[in-house]
Amino acid sequence: MAIADRAQVIQASLKKILEARHGVEEAKALDGLRSKLVQLASPISLCASNARLLASHGVALTSETDIGSSIETVRRVLERFNENPRSTTLRNGTRWTGLTGKLESLKAKLVEGQANDWKQFVSDNYFGGLPPAQREAKLILAIPGNKEALERYKRLYQEFIKYRTNIPKDDDEFIHLGEISTQLSEIKFEEENIPDDVRKFFEATSTGASLDLLTVEVIDWLRSNNLLSRYVVRAKFN
Repeated sequence: MAIADRAQVIQASLKKILEARHGVEEAKALDGLRSKLVQLASPISLCASNARLLASHGVALTSETDIGSSIETVRRVLERFNENPRSTTLRNGTRWTGLTGKLESLKAKLVEGQANDWKQFVSDNYFGGLPPAQREAKLILAIPGNKEALERYKRLYQEFIKYRTNIPKDDDEFIHLGEISTQLSEIKFEEENIPDDVRKFFEATSTGASLDLLTVEVIDWLRSNNLLSRYVVRAKFN
């Protein structure tokens, strides 16, 4: 049985436990137990929903072995509760602590397991480029186009990393994630195949490049990239 199906079985069983109420005090007692069970069942239900969505998009999910034993624990508690549908039946001995402890453990394992499976899937299938700070450290921003490309890179990357830590809620978010990943991959920076003289010239332009750096190779490179008219010579006075 798949994780999603098993989790649904747990949720359905928990719901049945709460069906019977007798008297005001009993209702209050059962309502308190119900609130605790809802608190535990909600993330399990969310994991079941996530599992179906992730599986439909080809995400490999780690099987959680505790699901079977958790279902068995719920089944036993439900059986006793059906025999005597009162809050005391649930609280008897270690029955309640055993049930909630089992569900707490299952919830934690399902959430952690899905998070790890998702991170691995993102790592294997989506954009894997450098964070903006590391990307910027490798760039010469004075080279035309790099600054604008970096700003777009930062904006898209900030949106992208939200999905690395949060599973998409629906098919539309999966599509959006793919679009962001593609856009990031298509951003090009002018950093490769830059001649050494040209690189030195641009590195110096932020503080003022001397004419010694304006070699024939630099002039030819600027001219071939239609950038020669962007630069002017100014005299430096002490």
